[in-house]
Amino acid sequence: MAITIRFSNYAIKTDETLTQRVQFVYSPLNELFRSLHVLLNPRHHGTNIDWAIKTQEKLTDDFYESLHYFQPLYELGVSPILLCNFRYHATTLDEEIQCLRKFLIELPTFKLIEQLEKVANERENSFIPQLAKGLEWKDFSLNKDKQLINDLKTDASGVYQRLFNFIDWYRREIYDDTWTEKSLQQKLLAEIRKQSLFLRKHGLVEMFNHLQVDRIKWKKDNLVIIKPFDQKIQLKDTDSIMLLPSYFIWPHLFVETFEQGIAITYDITEQSDYYDSTPEELVTIFKALSDPIRLQIMNYVIKKPSTTQSLAQILSLSNSSVSRHLQILKEANLLKTKKSKKFVLYEPTELVTQLMPDFYQFFKN
Repeated sequence: MAITIRFSNYAIKTDETLTQRVQFVYSPLNELFRSLHVLLNPRHHGTNIDWAIKTQEKLTDDFYESLHYFQPLYELGVSPILLCNFRYHATTLDEEIQCLRKFLIELPTFKLIEQLEKVANERENSFIPQLAKGLEWKDFSLNKDKQLINDLKTDASGVYQRLFNFIDWYRREIYDDTWTEKSLQQKLLAEIRKQSLFLRKHGLVEMFNHLQVDRIKWKKDNLVIIKPFDQKIQLKDTDSIMLLPSYFIWPHLFVETFEQGIAITYDITEQSDYYDSTPEELVTIFKALSDPIRLQIMNYVIKKPSTTQSLAQILSLSNSSVSRHLQILKEANLLKTKKSKKFVLYEPTELVTQLMPDFYQFFKN
């Protein structure tokens, strides 16, 4: 059983037209809603149960009342509506919340109600079949209270105000500290950077295998996502696949449709980034990184693959001096080369972020 995602004839014409379907989404707000899902059912989120137990000590009765009141928003995934259907490009949680305020004011209330009622109907029918209830969703209790939907019909603005007050309290007391302590920004950005570089080099089909999510497979011209039910989704020429890496989502994998395509939220597998090396190899790597010129080179080439000559101009050094630094970085397996017409371009390997996921965050300029 699986969700089968079918592409248009235009999309599968070439690897380039297929690659154009994919966009990576960095969304702190998505992570906030996913973390609320964990607090609803911490027993089934073993990787974050220590965080959930610690967090529960700080939560109030009022918080739990709102947590369950807004449960339909995040109990079975997070609707793209709460991410403004990816209409805006926001880079901080504050910006995302501002965009959501604006979006909900402009959104006809019946569209949000339709989405919530659709989720409610699906969960009662086929969304959580018996197999899933016994495995992925074991011991999970569905919220049958329709108070949120009823209130949206009569006082949507009041519901929205309560939602943002709820989010504001949760951020202030819990989530902002969690975001910093767990280095979530660095982890999400490192995952997006890694997969984007892999996508550019190897194409869409290989990238889905590189995600290291066992339930996502490429089969002929279709993307297949293993789920305990069957569903077929046909994408149009203009539709996109939005990929959202998440720290909090494990053990789930969510696929949500929206007007311009589908959104797939998958788990970040941190263990796969570990680098197995000998002490001698580590000495070579850290010696290569111990020079400020070579650190500047690493910072430049992550943004744009560059030639020896262009780096020499940027750094105000001779070609021979830059060439020597590049050779040291290449011998340490920190850089690799590729040819573009008559030019030789240097670009980073994934080694440095395997060793230090936050490496590029240390550069201020």
